[in-house]
Amino acid sequence: MDIVVLAIALIAALLLPRTPALAVAAAGWIFGLCMVAWGPAHNSNVHLDSAGFWAPWSILLVVCGGLVLGVQALKRRLSRPRSSETLA
Repeated sequence: MDIVVLAIALIAALLLPRTPALAVAAAGWIFGLCMVAWGPAHNSNVHLDSAGFWAPWSILLVVCGGLVLGVQALKRRLSRPRSSETLA
């Protein structure tokens, strides 16, 4: 599920402005979390009351947010005109 959540965040970052992309990335994270905790991807060895479950999911949320912000910064930087283009 981690790869699916990261893919959702990356696609949202590429296609949407920053705030909606962050919202879609958070919704994708919640979707992945629910699928693992209670849905069809559930494993009987998963214990929701342990840090072994929540720590990796919290790290994934931070990574998704950083991915969205990084892609948005890269898009903004690439869309700026270069200094040689502004002199012409």
